[in-house]
Amino acid sequence: RAVTTTAPTTAARARTARRMTTATRAASLSAYLPADTYHSLPKDGDVTFLHTMVRASNLEATMAFFSALGLVETRRKESQNGKFTLVFMASCQGAPEIEITYNWPDEATGETETFAPPSRSMGHLAFAVDDIYAKCEALEKAGIVINRPPRDGRMAFVISPDGISVELLQKGDALEPREPWKSMANIGSW
Repeated sequence: RAVTTTAPTTAARARTARRMTTATRAASLSAYLPADTYHSLPKDGDVTFLHTMVRASNLEATMAFFSALGLVETRRKESQNGKFTLVFMASCQGAPEIEITYNWPDEATGETETFAPPSRSMGHLAFAVDDIYAKCEALEKAGIVINRPPRDGRMAFVISPDGISVELLQKGDALEPREPWKSMANIGSW
């Protein structure tokens, strides 16, 4: 006798929907995590994406960059013993997060952590925005270089203070190409 089962994607969606509280659902379409992230997630057999960690050489500059993109601080942890600060940022409480790790300078020498040049193996982070032209204009006003302008009304790239490439994508259909974006040249690489 054949056994019919529901497709895993349907079952996974149903479990995710049950996890979300009404307040979290209202906050964002992407809000699928409870406010305390993984502590209260049920053991349901799913693998749940939580966050991506990026290192910061200047915590304030990195937070300002992600704030300009539209992210907000969702939580923070400071470790006196480990001498580091973790700042979590997301589009809203409960959405997938970016964990910004800042290792404190050496107390004796004042030296800070040095990073190798960004690796192409990281690729990029990606965020969808309501109006790519308005977002890029706001980023420029905040002093952020638009490395790949949204010439096509669909996609742009910017770089964080520590060299992390960030892709911005237009929600829905591409916007009609317009100036000054459609004739802007790329700046550097991303």
